[in-house]
Amino acid sequence: MRILIIVARDSMLGDLEELLHKNGVKAYTILSNVMGKGVTGRVYGTFLNPDINAIIFAVLPPEQADRAASALRALLEGRKESSHDDKPIPLKVFSFPCEEHV
Repeated sequence: MRILIIVARDSMLGDLEELLHKNGVKAYTILSNVMGKGVTGRVYGTFLNPDINAIIFAVLPPEQADRAASALRALLEGRKESSHDDKPIPLKVFSFPCEEHV
């Protein structure tokens, strides 16, 4: 099994959930109101920094994780192509091997 970790702006959740469903991902966990700082800047959900992130965790068979990661990569590339500036797109995807113990 593999765990897929998707970090993105909260405003992208609808698109991300739709993409996951289209790629057969039916079970996942969403953490909302995630704050921090990365390549796209500070994300604190405050008046001066109103953006907020979400994290999606999904545990998948390796081939399904690869399919979802490829679809997410295509989404990112599509957004880069349609963007009119050089700002990074607030989407990161990671995967790791995992085991279920309980």
